[in-house]
Amino acid sequence: MPDKFSLRRLLWASPLTIALALLVNLLFFFATRALGEQYLMTLYGPSKPAIPMPAVSVVIATLIAAVGATLTFALLLKITHVPLPPFLSISAAALLVSFGGPFSLSGGTSLRTRLLLCSLHILTGLVVVGSLIFFSREK
Repeated sequence: MPDKFSLRRLLWASPLTIALALLVNLLFFFATRALGEQYLMTLYGPSKPAIPMPAVSVVIATLIAAVGATLTFALLLKITHVPLPPFLSISAAALLVSFGGPFSLSGGTSLRTRLLLCSLHILTGLVVVGSLIFFSREK
């Protein structure tokens, strides 16, 4: 028998999921910065100097991913009786597409920085998808 999910439970799970994803990502970001990663990026072309990525970028990217996943899961709860397989498929595809961001940064961004940014994307995916599924499941 497939798992049952509740739109009502998803409504209260959403802020909790967002807060948890923000906490995990900011902890990772600040921990890696404390260990020496500067997150230097050349965003405006190779002739411009590299600048450190601000923490607000992590917050904005996490919020966009969490809200997008929540809306997708809510839509799937409304249109299908078995929302989990399509939600997992869409989430996996979105994660793969999201790697394009770090790898499209200008050449002045180191491979280590790109991989750490991809790690942030993976953490976001795991926390957001896992939390939405766990907290919106009916007991």
